[in-house]
Amino acid sequence: MRAPRQSRSESSAERMLDATLRLLEDGGEGAVTVAAVARAAGTSNGSLYHRFGDRHGLMLAAQTRALGAIEAETGAAFARADEEVDDERAVGLLAAAAVDIFGRHRAAMRAFLVGRAGSVEAEALSTAFTHRVGSGVTRWLGERFGARAGDAEAAWRLLFGLGATRALFEDEQVSPAPVGPAELSASLARAVLAVVRQEAGPVRPTRDRG
Repeated sequence: MRAPRQSRSESSAERMLDATLRLLEDGGEGAVTVAAVARAAGTSNGSLYHRFGDRHGLMLAAQTRALGAIEAETGAAFARADEEVDDERAVGLLAAAAVDIFGRHRAAMRAFLVGRAGSVEAEALSTAFTHRVGSGVTRWLGERFGARAGDAEAAWRLLFGLGATRALFEDEQVSPAPVGPAELSASLARAVLAVVRQEAGPVRPTRDRG
């Protein structure tokens, strides 16, 4: 029995998106050509043009899929953190998830969050994504810790800055001192807790002793 035409078309489109993300991982955005994607997906150039219109449409579809996967993994990490009653362990789970997600999706983050400024549509997709994730992070910190809006926003920017740094640079480009994922996530958790917890009170300006 032959598969319905729509199912075959969706399967072909999925293979093309899979191939696009693999090529991004292996060779960066320059490796993603119509011919390379069609060859890797076992389909034809014409099929790609029919499904996505052109390379730009393909990249937008790949961006939507990649950012959707990151967002889903982030949501799952928050669900696990919500089940943890200890605040420090909960933030530790989130920090470890952030380091893991940033590492595994590094190529997609570089291509779709940092390198897509030339496309209005791609920029809008990436901005909407970061706003949704950022709102989720700041809302969770506010509900869990009673964090002030500015403190929660600072913690989100700390997390996002780590992601952008991992997307743009190799670890040895950032610092001569290597930091493993476990150590990085533990330190990140402590930094986030220091920002959002209220016990220390406001930072007072240093008095000039001169």
